[in-house]
Amino acid sequence: MIKNSCYIIAEIGINHNGKLKIALDLIKKAKKAGASAVKFQIYSPETLGKKNDHRKIKIFRKHPPETRYQMWRRLSVKQNWLGKIKKQCEKIKIDLGFSVFDEESLKKIKSINPNFIKVASSDLTDHYLIKKIIKCKKKIIISTGMSLKKEILNTVKILSKKNFVLLHCVSLYPTEYKKVNLNRMIKLKKIHKHVGFSDHSKKPYACLKAIDLGAEVLEKHFTFNKDADGPDHKGSANFDELKLICDYSKIHSQLMGDGKIEPSRLEKKNRFNARKSIWAKKNIDKNEFFSIDNIEKTRPGIGIGVEKFEKILNTKSKFNLKKGELIKI
Repeated sequence: MIKNSCYIIAEIGINHNGKLKIALDLIKKAKKAGASAVKFQIYSPETLGKKNDHRKIKIFRKHPPETRYQMWRRLSVKQNWLGKIKKQCEKIKIDLGFSVFDEESLKKIKSINPNFIKVASSDLTDHYLIKKIIKCKKKIIISTGMSLKKEILNTVKILSKKNFVLLHCVSLYPTEYKKVNLNRMIKLKKIHKHVGFSDHSKKPYACLKAIDLGAEVLEKHFTFNKDADGPDHKGSANFDELKLICDYSKIHSQLMGDGKIEPSRLEKKNRFNARKSIWAKKNIDKNEFFSIDNIEKTRPGIGIGVEKFEKILNTKSKFNLKKGELIKI
């Protein structure tokens, strides 16, 4: 990961809706928005939905009811997509990662050499799969949604001193703001020093806050249309939202500054134009008393500062002054 910077992953996941054209287009849009990487989910459909489970579900509004196996097969990244996805990422210089759900899928992606491998929250306890992933010698990212503390500790123990990041995650789709619980990400730092956040809330606010709290890696689902048909689109960022997150990650540390109370050299230059001085509102004779009727406070601040306005009131002028003249003493 990039040191002292938040690594932004545009999680395309299954938001390609089973279409390679959409997948390739989302890669280009993620790069244009400023993301560090894109990520897909790769799995054998039968590991997520049993073939012999014939119960039908209706998650997609415009698609007829189907079994879980049929849905996952329809939304899967096909073998012949992999080379095209890799080529697209290399062409536009954006990192590529995969959430791997089974050993068979892990074998499929080895040949295209992704930049990192993700362990989904659902597989945090699949130590056999994790040990296989470790052997790939790739950067590993692990989401911790639904996970008990002891489960996280057991997995971290297996990873030992490997190059990995723990992501705070809430496995609710979409996640309500009051359920985001970013304090949990801070607590995870006591378990492992490299932490981040995988967000499923509807807007980018939680991502921005996570960046402020020191997330090293930020994963946000990315879509071509938040109203598109599919389970993940509503909790995903559109192009404008992803660009906002990426832009903010680049400048957020600059916003803190050096903390000095005194204004900077550049800011001091603006004092003359922004501050006010005391001027004659009308002609004033020598020995005439200054009053709110014959003097005024206005810019620029090149003479007596307005902090002395009350001290001057009811004192005598030592000179004849013309209307609009700067009071210098």
